[in-house]
Amino acid sequence: MSTPPTPSTWRRALSAVVAVAAVALLVVALQAWTSSEEIEVTVAAGTAERIAAGEEIELLPRTLEVEVGDRLEIINLDDATHEVGPYTVAAGQTLTQTFTSPGILEGACTLHPSGEITIVIR
Repeated sequence: MSTPPTPSTWRRALSAVVAVAAVALLVVALQAWTSSEEIEVTVAAGTAERIAAGEEIELLPRTLEVEVGDRLEIINLDDATHEVGPYTVAAGQTLTQTFTSPGILEGACTLHPSGEITIVIR
């Protein structure tokens, strides 16, 4: 007959399971943190004037695909306000948006020749 495990044995086993779970959670969190991407767009001074003069400016793609955790930063050095989907970036301002959940955002875009943008968050 075998001897039943002692409370001390159970505590050691439970501690080992908790430690393994904590390490696994840390690995998943670090992978998510290190795999995020930063998309930086700088709108140069005079961009609105160039667009008004008929020049096609494409600072962002028509469809921007990002992952949860990715960050979009738009630095507007222009003297005009620009629209990027649901976001408005005033002259001289910077927009910083970290995507926290999956979804699709659509709207006007003054930084793309089509005048529209779709942001797909996976």
